[in-house]
Amino acid sequence: MRHIVIGGGIFAAVLLFCLWSGYYVTQAVKSAEESLVQAYDLAEKEDTDAALKAVEAASSCWDDHSDYFGTVLRHDEIDGVVGEFARLRITIRSGDNDEFLPTCAALLATLRHIREMEWPYFYNIF
Repeated sequence: MRHIVIGGGIFAAVLLFCLWSGYYVTQAVKSAEESLVQAYDLAEKEDTDAALKAVEAASSCWDDHSDYFGTVLRHDEIDGVVGEFARLRITIRSGDNDEFLPTCAALLATLRHIREMEWPYFYNIF
């Protein structure tokens, strides 16, 4: 009986951690997404200075959580996001909206994918 209780306790602890981790990652990524959506809208209006500030805010939000992300996310996803942020900074500084807008949209899609993969959906498990 004792083994069942211990096993159930470990299972409950792991399940609670997974749910908390999914929530934490979702909230952190949403913050970065909001700033990127703002940057996208500003870039469409050709306000490059404000768009750069919004990209910097999104990148800062991502960097603030990078230690935890390095623990729970796949490293190729993290490297991809960091690389896309660098590309966004370069393209917005050069004023190349034709390159910035699709790159920003791709990064937003990547961040949404990361959020989805953190939750225990049936298709994520099997």
